[in-house]
Amino acid sequence: MRRLSNLLLALLSLLLVACAVPVRHGRYIAAVPYATAPLPARTKIFLVAGGVEVANFAEEVVAQRDLWLARGFKSDEIACYWTHPRRGDLRGDLRQYRRLAARLKNCYPASAAVLRRHLQQQASQTLPFLYLYVTSHGNADILPIDVPPEQLLPSERDLLDQYVIQMGAGVGRGVQPGALIAAMDLGVDPRDLAFSPAVLRELLNAYPASTPKYVVLQACHSGGFLLPDAIAGITGLTAIAAARHDRTSFGCEAGAELTYFGKSYLDQLIIHPGSPTAIDWLALFKKVRAEIDALELQLGVRRSLPVFVRTR
Repeated sequence: MRRLSNLLLALLSLLLVACAVPVRHGRYIAAVPYATAPLPARTKIFLVAGGVEVANFAEEVVAQRDLWLARGFKSDEIACYWTHPRRGDLRGDLRQYRRLAARLKNCYPASAAVLRRHLQQQASQTLPFLYLYVTSHGNADILPIDVPPEQLLPSERDLLDQYVIQMGAGVGRGVQPGALIAAMDLGVDPRDLAFSPAVLRELLNAYPASTPKYVVLQACHSGGFLLPDAIAGITGLTAIAAARHDRTSFGCEAGAELTYFGKSYLDQLIIHPGSPTAIDWLALFKKVRAEIDALELQLGVRRSLPVFVRTR
């Protein structure tokens, strides 16, 4: 009888734990809603955590916002974006998500549509510079593996067969082919569905030639956004990608405080003082790449080969 009672108590405990997860998840999402206020006119620093599954992307955005605030920028000059974790994501990085909660309350949803609208808005402002940091998952394409490309319509292939950095708060988490195609069929602008090199080029080209543009992309295959055709016509651009177009980056798993590139980049950003216009970006990049090369050699993984470009 005692053994049976103990077994029933154990089963009851497991049931209570299982039921507590969705409640805890729902409470967390309710406690950290996305910002809905209009973007302040002075915004010039954009910090985007687009990836799902892990908290390290949000950690990088929060850490950078703290850094820019410490350097004298005001809160209305900085906009942050992130993606609500799913139930399993929250459980995998629960302690980190909890610690970040209060500092994420004023962040907008990381969706291609919201980010595109905000960057378009600021192109009409007179800004001393534009700084964009995106940390997320990246793909060389998001074509469905079970559908031959020739069975897709040309517009569908154009949408899916391109480099994409995930904006997980968007339609289909920003990368799910079926959801993106369904939304496009309903009339949604493809530029509001997937964050691609073409979208970024169009947004940056809308800014005056005299506006310095600083772009840092922490994602697998993010070098695809900096290929010659991808940055054609963009003036005054200084950009860094965490991985070459055909390589992956590392450190985007549960339990990692920051991505490998994100940590190295943040460390170097701390060492190089001043506003984006005062930083020696090439020197910073060389330090980051040397650190990443050494770390990847030590770990025995294929080198990510970070990329640096600058245009006049």
